[in-house]
Amino acid sequence: MSEQLDLVKLIADQSASIVEYSKKKYPDRVYMFEFMNNYWKDVINARESGKPIVMCPPNFPMELIYALDAVPFVLEQVPTRLASGKETFKYIDLAEQYIPATVCAMDKIILGAALSGDFQFTPDAFLYCSLPCDNARAVYPLVAEHYKTPTFCVDTPYRRDKIGYDYIAENFKEAYEFLQKALGKEHNEERMAQVIRNSNRSAQLLTECSKLRRFQPCPLPSRMTIMNGMVGSTMGAAYPIDFLEEQLASGQKTAARHGGVTPGAEKYRILWLQNMIWSNASIMDWMETKYNAVSVMDDFGFQTDYMVSNPYDMEEVYNVLGQRSLGYPMVHGACGPAEKYVEMTEACMESYSINLAIYAGHVGCKHTWASAKIISDLVKEKYNVPVLTFDLDSLDIRYKSTDEIKQIITEFMETLESNEKQA
Repeated sequence: MSEQLDLVKLIADQSASIVEYSKKKYPDRVYMFEFMNNYWKDVINARESGKPIVMCPPNFPMELIYALDAVPFVLEQVPTRLASGKETFKYIDLAEQYIPATVCAMDKIILGAALSGDFQFTPDAFLYCSLPCDNARAVYPLVAEHYKTPTFCVDTPYRRDKIGYDYIAENFKEAYEFLQKALGKEHNEERMAQVIRNSNRSAQLLTECSKLRRFQPCPLPSRMTIMNGMVGSTMGAAYPIDFLEEQLASGQKTAARHGGVTPGAEKYRILWLQNMIWSNASIMDWMETKYNAVSVMDDFGFQTDYMVSNPYDMEEVYNVLGQRSLGYPMVHGACGPAEKYVEMTEACMESYSINLAIYAGHVGCKHTWASAKIISDLVKEKYNVPVLTFDLDSLDIRYKSTDEIKQIITEFMETLESNEKQA
């Protein structure tokens, strides 16, 4: 019998190794990798010290967990961290013994890892939301049942107006009360206030970094759009602030000298219309180098800046956290009326000077494929911008390899350049 794998330690060790490697090879990028390394150190330290750990999705407000001196274990961080390698195969194959193969690989990896025992801990509480998709809504209860731990489901509303915000705010109030009981913790208003100040600052910095990407040329690397999406999993902690402040300072310095991130003059400004390529993030670096093409923004990026004006007013806290949750990646575009997806796409097209769009549709996000033609037609017809559409599995490289994806992009880019020469 093979020895039990400690998956959390494996990921934490990998993150630490990446930081050490970057210190020698890319010292200017250390802050990027140190950010997620801090997250995994938090989880490891909590597991070893006995501090409460709460399993949850990324669209649950981490502030309500940090405020009770607990650590969020954001399950989606596991698949996205492992997506570029072969470690996911074991968990996907295990999960498919119990659930259909058509379920999103994100959720299959989560379920498989839980069933395998490789997390090597039982959470003190389990939270999940009814959105962003049917896959998560079906699989999260299975994971919770496996651990037999206190569980709460946030009923996330479809609508985004005062009624919807009030409804989710009430859900978060109940969730916070549930956490206090499950963890045996009491509300500490000073601790909550500090956590909210931290998350306010992170939200402000995310917005400033996003606005900086409007500059031509773009002063921030393509892959920062992916890393900024991960900040939502740490909202309320102090260390994301360091990461975002350094990112902003770096971008401002580059913008001040009118610099960009491509080796030649920036030629293409790309908007990704669906999920990012978690399993092939290096493709974005490759496109910068080969085609002077920068991934400026993505439709599912973190684009909200709702602020809590009084961190001692819990009713305001719940309401703002509700608005942030409904504005979280995936939830804000893929889970409500198609009009919201359209509005978000138009805002990105008009704010970021986009001249190329890519719809790399993750096969697990079947609910977004229903909107694919609406969105791609909008970009082509209203803005006269070319759109590349193809399918992939953002978390299982067996579906379509990096070389296959590069070939698709290469053929598209060569066609574009050929058409430009003939024009």
